[in-house]
Amino acid sequence: MPTTPPPDAPRPGPSRVDRRRTRVASAESVESASAMDAAESAFQLLCTGPDPLALDCARIGHGLPRRQVPLVELRDVLLARVTPKTAREAVWRQLVIAAQTDGAAWVIGAVGVALPGLRKAAGTLMKNYTGDPDDIDSEMVAAFTARLKTIDPDAGSLASRLVREARYAGAAVRAAEWDYATRTRPQWESLEPRQPDQGHEDLLLAEAVREGVLTADEASLILSTRLEDIRLHEAADELGESYFRVFRARKRAESALISWLDAQRPPKKSEHPRTKSDSACKKSA
Repeated sequence: MPTTPPPDAPRPGPSRVDRRRTRVASAESVESASAMDAAESAFQLLCTGPDPLALDCARIGHGLPRRQVPLVELRDVLLARVTPKTAREAVWRQLVIAAQTDGAAWVIGAVGVALPGLRKAAGTLMKNYTGDPDDIDSEMVAAFTARLKTIDPDAGSLASRLVREARYAGAAVRAAEWDYATRTRPQWESLEPRQPDQGHEDLLLAEAVREGVLTADEASLILSTRLEDIRLHEAADELGESYFRVFRARKRAESALISWLDAQRPPKKSEHPRTKSDSACKKSA
């Protein structure tokens, strides 16, 4: 027969799983003007308290602290220049596996660790951007999390690949905003024809995709192998294609891109030929 505990007996506290679920629910309900600000708030919430989101770095090795390291602390470790690339790769492999198998908390955790890179990429897209910055932030976070759920944990360069995917999505938003602005500008306002973005190669590639010059896959291949630290044979392995087939595909895409860029350049002003009188004046001088 069950016994009733005395009124002054201490009640059992919530279990570790219950605390984690409560914090995940609270983290997902964080409201902010920016998707990245909301992600940071949720990340900080999950990394506080008696049971912070953490990785066992003793098992990961590669010179990392030999203990459970909360992700908010681990993020600083990964940003330090003294941290070897092998350690970063090993940590990101564990983060991707956890995000794909252990629930929403680890998705938020992976986004939080990547936020410095995401914010830097978003900052480059904001230059001369006339739309709502929150649109770029939201699209980048959405693209990051979508790719996080499908990327191969053994692909290598995971952080670069994920941030690149997010940056490409943000560049597409920027290009779409410009198109909208040009269509809705009053007729009495002058607007110079758009030239391809200079100094923002990812924006230029997004423009080429919008114009039908490149496919999204071709643009991603150029971006990853020319502007990121992804080697062509690594891209071929990720795509499941032979090295030479991917090499030829990139060459064709780059040729199409160069032809398009040449066509976009305004014609040079032709110089007027010197007249005989001009030459005579110079000689007499």
